[in-house]
Amino acid sequence: MGSSGSGNFSDYPGTKAVEVAGEGSGMAGGESGIDKCKQAFHVLLDDVGNCDFYSQFNNVPAVGDQLGIIFDMKRVFAVDVNGVKVGALPTSFNYLVACLKDGVTYVGLVSSSASSPVPTLAADFVPN
Repeated sequence: MGSSGSGNFSDYPGTKAVEVAGEGSGMAGGESGIDKCKQAFHVLLDDVGNCDFYSQFNNVPAVGDQLGIIFDMKRVFAVDVNGVKVGALPTSFNYLVACLKDGVTYVGLVSSSASSPVPTLAADFVPN
């Protein structure tokens, strides 16, 4: 038993993949070559009922409302056009912190929303 890899830093996430010489084609170590920062995504937001928007308006944004994404040094949040937090992105989207630091911005639209029985919000985002 044991781990497999080349023993190089390229085996770890965050390093670039390199072409493998020899017969066939393939990549060795590192990332898949797909830039996740440039991909659109759909997300069901967390903690909608605990966020500022719901606290202030006792409602959720309407379907079709525009959203953005921020990192408040603790969590990644979706915000309305005025910068009011509407919901937190699940931790699986924490990779967006690096994207935001690299200057990538995101614009989204609310795809579904409900204020009862539990405040719920889903949105579609694309890199800007």
